[in-house]
Amino acid sequence: MLNFHGRWVNVFFALMALELSGCVTTANLPLSRAQMKTPIKVLVVQEPMAVDAARLQAVFIPDIKPALPISDERLQQAIKHAQEHASTAMEAIMAGEPRLIIMGPQAEQKQLIDQIRDQGIGSAMTQEEADRLQEATGADALLRFAITDYGLTPRSWRNGYIVFEVASTLAVTAVIAYSGHAAAKAAAGIYLTQETVEEAAEAYAGFWALDEVSRPVRIEAELIRLHPVTTLWKTSDTGFSDTSLSRLVRKVGADERDRQLNQATDEAIRKIASDLSNAFERRNPEP
Repeated sequence: MLNFHGRWVNVFFALMALELSGCVTTANLPLSRAQMKTPIKVLVVQEPMAVDAARLQAVFIPDIKPALPISDERLQQAIKHAQEHASTAMEAIMAGEPRLIIMGPQAEQKQLIDQIRDQGIGSAMTQEEADRLQEATGADALLRFAITDYGLTPRSWRNGYIVFEVASTLAVTAVIAYSGHAAAKAAAGIYLTQETVEEAAEAYAGFWALDEVSRPVRIEAELIRLHPVTTLWKTSDTGFSDTSLSRLVRKVGADERDRQLNQATDEAIRKIASDLSNAFERRNPEP
């Protein structure tokens, strides 16, 4: 059984993971050398939310045992709000970047934009598709983004933590079993089973605490030049709400939870905007 101290230790390590894994940025070309005249006219398109039903249910309807389909009305309402808030925040925050002119999709462009959305973030765009988009919208570039984790710590953080803990457990088990005695090997097997279960539980207890306190929201984004079609920049950032440790010892109401999610979404987008600004200012290293 986990004790209170154990939970706080894991909160600490989860927060360390937060600092180490909050952002991954890849710039294929320094934007300052991309030969694009600023301000750049950018069409902002949000891809469908890449979060499965089980994880959304854990955030919004945790007390219901049967697994709900993604088509459940309550989950659809949550997705609708998340995406509408993210779109509004992305356009508003990016509008503060003086090197960009932000363009939202227009109603008459819906069919073309839907085709882009169906491709998913990270998918390759052909020059023909890029030309059609540029002709229809007048944009120089496409800023494409998607919510990949909403209200729960990113899957990659959890998987990485568990892999580390299980690997260390296997190492200890190997030492125990190295003697070659049957009793030692049996003990090693029991140790491996117990430790793996306990370490997984401790890790998830720590992440549970982080989820309750800060409601992480992770967003991926990429900037694609339309002519010639080139992915100039990619990033992913995780935002967090305000921190209140009292959320660990009381029930968090729906209004407070939704406010946390909005705050975390806004912070993730502000980080993305900062990453993009830094990419503009980055220079190629001298040969």
